Amino acid sequence: MSDTRRRALSYLARVVGDVPSKLVSGSKFFEPEESWTQKETWWFNLPTKRIKTNKEKHYYLLGRHKKRKSTFVITKVPNKFLIDNLKKLETRYDNKVILHLAAYKENWLVDERGKGRVDFSKFELK
Repeated sequence: MSDTRRRALSYLARVVGDVPSKLVSGSKFFEPEESWTQKETWWFNLPTKRIKTNKEKHYYLLGRHKKRKSTFVITKVPNKFLIDNLKKLETRYDNKVILHLAAYKENWLVDERGKGRVDFSKFELK
């Protein structure tokens, strides 16, 4: 288990409580020079099969905070939303949904990888 995933699961347990770890994905904060989008981002790979077999549940996406490295930005995304938007999202590698969620103010939590520019900001837990 990666350090980011371990910390994300621990943080989620403290903030939200116990959730199924198979429906949690964590990402480090990527600076523009590290990112495919050349912008501040979080990168997630979600197995399509896991989304579809748990369609009534939620996927937790945790992006490590840029300045406060011990905290995360949390989104609780209904799997039904992911299924409904599959054609707008990048899904070509190994049957995984690939998300690059914007981590900068002007495009906050919008997927910049897929062609649909799907907005995930309404699922942010504050």
